[in-house]
Amino acid sequence: MPVCWVKQVFGRAGRPEHDKYGIGLIVARSEDEREEIENFYINGDLERTESQFSAAAMTEQILATIVAGANHIGKGNGKGMGRANILEFLDSTFYAYQNRTQMALVKAQMDGILEDLSDEGFITITKTKSKTNSNDEEEVKATGFGLLSSRLYLSTKSALELREGILSLDAGEREKGTKISDFDLLLLLCKCDEVVPLKVKASMEIAANLSDNIEWLYGGAYALGSAIVAHAWIAERTYPEMKEKFGIYPGEIHSDVYVLGWMCYAASRMAEFLQAENMCARLSMLKDRIRHGIKTDLLGLVSIRGVGRVIARRLHSAGFRNPEEVAKADITQLEMVPGVGKKRAKKLKEEALRQCKM
Repeated sequence: MPVCWVKQVFGRAGRPEHDKYGIGLIVARSEDEREEIENFYINGDLERTESQFSAAAMTEQILATIVAGANHIGKGNGKGMGRANILEFLDSTFYAYQNRTQMALVKAQMDGILEDLSDEGFITITKTKSKTNSNDEEEVKATGFGLLSSRLYLSTKSALELREGILSLDAGEREKGTKISDFDLLLLLCKCDEVVPLKVKASMEIAANLSDNIEWLYGGAYALGSAIVAHAWIAERTYPEMKEKFGIYPGEIHSDVYVLGWMCYAASRMAEFLQAENMCARLSMLKDRIRHGIKTDLLGLVSIRGVGRVIARRLHSAGFRNPEEVAKADITQLEMVPGVGKKRAKKLKEEALRQCKM
């Protein structure tokens, strides 16, 4: 662990106004280790604090600057920023303080970055006549698309991937009658930068059985593995089954599921912005399925507090389809469901009743 982590945790020991002092403990297995810990963590220097502003992600950071800075510079009157305003802000960052040489390169690239953002629809650049001199002034403003992308913390590449993918799938369904499968939607999400690619053997062969849109599959070939694992998750495959079939461990699955949940929410917001109503509804439902790892028939049951995918499937198999049916059931009926028991049965009924009254 870094020294700063340890000292930060130690600094939180003790409750203000309740304890006279706080205690932080580091367990050493030997006297030699105790000395090492004392020298490194207690008497050692803190690591250098590095700015998270970086040249590699400069496009997203300049867009965020335009989105956040317009309200401040424009004082909420809807006006945009000028290039001078953007440079002024960048110069005031901790990154600029630490990296003067690198910052000069960033400034040199800024014109190109702004042009790219404009071409891709994230911002608009408008030239106006200056009131103080003969030179034209420029006003840089975020578009609705740029504003949404920044607020969803998407990389510009992922935002474009979602926009173009949603429009493509929606048009294919409306104009050509192309059926959009759950796998097609998962592949859309997995093509984004934020999702770590997972490798699965014979991924194209597996994917071809999950989608009729072969052109769409080839366009996202690099992301097929992650989409296949995600599809197995929402098909209620168990961890041992996925480990045996794909060689993927639970930690990798959870990491993917966590990111996919957010990406699916972002995609549903993007579909809403693009007025792709069917895509928005499909993605909203898929978001809940990703969160719980379930098929669509369990969506009602997992809405009951404390019900996960295993208990939900057992309740469904026992004949309970929704919270209303659970609320009306006798405690003895719920007790008979495998894995429920008397205590949980009572709690399930209480939660279902509470939900039905809301």
